[in-house]
Amino acid sequence: MRLRLRCALHRVREAIAATCLAAWTLVGLAQTGEPIATIGHGGFFDAQGKQIRVTQAFVEQAQSWYRTDLLTSIDDDGRRAFAEFERNLLRVGTVKGQTRLVARQYGLEWLFAHSARHRDDDRLLGKLRALEIALRTKLPEKANDRLPRREPFVLTPLQASRWTALRVKPKAGMGLLSPTVNSGQLYINECMDARVPIPPPIGQMDPNGTAGWKSQGFIPETIQFIVGTPAELRSYKSTSPAGMCYALPRYVDDTLDSVQFDGVICLSEETSKVCFWDNQMSGVGFTFDAGDQIPIGVPNLAIDPEGRYQAGGYELLGGTGGVCTDCHAGENPYITHPDADLGDGVLWSSLSGPPENLPTFAPNRYEPIVPAEWPQNDLSQAGPTVPVECGGCHVKGVAGRFPHLSNELPGYCTLVLSPALLTTMPPPSPGSAQAAAETFRDAYCGFPPDAASADAGDPHITTTNGVHYDFQAAGEFVVLKNSATGFELQSRQSPVQTTFTPPPNAYTGLSSCVSLNTAVAIRAGKHRITYQPRKAAQPDGDMVLRLNGREITATETRLDLGQGSWIAAAESGDGFDIKTGDGTRLTVTPRFWSSQGYWYLDVNVHKTPAREGIAGHVIGTDWLPRAPDGSSFGPRPAALGDRHDVLNRTFANAWRVTRISSLFDYDPGMSTQDFTDKSWPAAPDSGLACKTTLPSNSPLTRMHPELAEVACRRVQDKALRDNCLFDVAVMGDSRFADGYLNPPKGHDWDTLPCPGKKGRDNE
Repeated sequence: MRLRLRCALHRVREAIAATCLAAWTLVGLAQTGEPIATIGHGGFFDAQGKQIRVTQAFVEQAQSWYRTDLLTSIDDDGRRAFAEFERNLLRVGTVKGQTRLVARQYGLEWLFAHSARHRDDDRLLGKLRALEIALRTKLPEKANDRLPRREPFVLTPLQASRWTALRVKPKAGMGLLSPTVNSGQLYINECMDARVPIPPPIGQMDPNGTAGWKSQGFIPETIQFIVGTPAELRSYKSTSPAGMCYALPRYVDDTLDSVQFDGVICLSEETSKVCFWDNQMSGVGFTFDAGDQIPIGVPNLAIDPEGRYQAGGYELLGGTGGVCTDCHAGENPYITHPDADLGDGVLWSSLSGPPENLPTFAPNRYEPIVPAEWPQNDLSQAGPTVPVECGGCHVKGVAGRFPHLSNELPGYCTLVLSPALLTTMPPPSPGSAQAAAETFRDAYCGFPPDAASADAGDPHITTTNGVHYDFQAAGEFVVLKNSATGFELQSRQSPVQTTFTPPPNAYTGLSSCVSLNTAVAIRAGKHRITYQPRKAAQPDGDMVLRLNGREITATETRLDLGQGSWIAAAESGDGFDIKTGDGTRLTVTPRFWSSQGYWYLDVNVHKTPAREGIAGHVIGTDWLPRAPDGSSFGPRPAALGDRHDVLNRTFANAWRVTRISSLFDYDPGMSTQDFTDKSWPAAPDSGLACKTTLPSNSPLTRMHPELAEVACRRVQDKALRDNCLFDVAVMGDSRFADGYLNPPKGHDWDTLPCPGKKGRDNE
């Protein structure tokens, strides 16, 4: 009887403990923003770039959020297995306080290893591992609590042995392919082949910085973006291969007795390639005494009998050090401010001159040798999109160009850029350009790096940050441009005469005469591609695709244009698809307007890093994309007449192509001027008819709203449905709905057949 009673009581206690462990799931059910935006050098940061003080309360909040998030990808069988795993965790005696948080952390590891997230989210794995490392130290319960000193948090022997046996440690990069799949000696070999210096062991010092590390001083905590611990800057200079390595040991406290974090970045002066190492092994960091020597890449028991080493390459994927290239982006791989005082008046910028002569910048934008899941630092922010307050310094050869800002660089946007706006930029008056810089950050950091865009038929513009507006001017215009890479898309907009004025556009509020896209021109790498009527005087004739002025035929077999650019027939069989070297992917679809007897074009940009042009970003309080020089057209004018003048005169003329900038092919004796009518469209209060000076068909005499309602009823998206209703009603042809009902998806370029021939790079 007593045995049964004890067993029953044990089951009751176990059930109560399981309830306590499971109750924390309810905290995270109302999911808001992710509690940890990014991690780096041992710090945790929120979405505003503010460093988070790690307490038991914060860990509990973060664990609740991630548990709820991970449970969404676990099926019913998995949930039952997880419940059993949690019950097993509790069979070790009292589980409360920080011990309970450690138990929960094991639960998060189990969920990650058994959910779909393990296949593609190594950022999350790094955050979970960082939480696990934080729990190894005694944590204050709440933000206002203070502990006298840092002490390790130790489980009971029973808990340690039982939980170690139960633990399921997820692995990084399952099923991933990457630019580097190498770790250890293979990563060292890969870096050597790329002419990147290999650093000496951590702790091997040399006053000259050539046979070992040289201490350059400490970065003042007042200008550190990760605060709280002393950060020493060490350098190592190599002459063969030419380059340098930079180490940043972060000490546990002011005693400087032990190092908690020590990332290493090595830059080739010859190839601009960069390699990364960090004090972690198999994804988990370790602390070491300040005098210890830690080998690079692989264990060396003669140097460190404990077998520790600085991991690099693929082994860093999903590690506690975070995603290195998330923060270390742009043309300055070290992201150290030039005016950082390292002690005794020695500035970071002075290290590149005598007597140090350190190559703190690569000849070109640096190329990281890192896993594919990490940002590859392959694009710079286009110069005209950078505010003038920042553009004077952030150019090649000075402070370096910004990386291409997007939501794929949360670390750079929050941890580097945000605090820099207040503490270091622009010199000599930090914070003076805060408003302009924050507008710049907010315009790009929250959006994907390869946004979609569209320029549909009539033409209805969808900007790269999702603003829909009508732009009905007549002429040839820059739709999208990337000054950083050379990509450019131009369109020819031809006026359509009517005896009526169509209804106003919801975004601009303007009633306007209309135009149609009738030709496009594209710059992809070294090539110029056009799609336009064979003869300008015969718009009802064949549409012709030309490459550098020569007629070509797009086929299902992709044509390699070199430098990462390709062209092929569209999946629908009509028109063509293009992929350019900067990642832009677009489809041009011709559609024949039978009642009028000529072609018009729908242009769908599936992905692009371009942010300039009439389909570029609309920033802050602006109502239109910015001008080619980055200047603003301001907020939307209140008066319709002023609004019309800004849109159809000032804005239109800013983005018109010129004789020099045009990419189109022209008949002999013709130029862009032969397709330009600067008086189109007429002002809404002018009383003038929709009549153009350019060659055009007879005017349309009435609208067809009933036809439009039938043709567009299956278009779900409201903005696209409005565009569809407008097109069909004005043009009187139900086939104008085709582009909205069956929009092109674009090719999967990796699966298209390729003849293996290189393009005409020298044409």
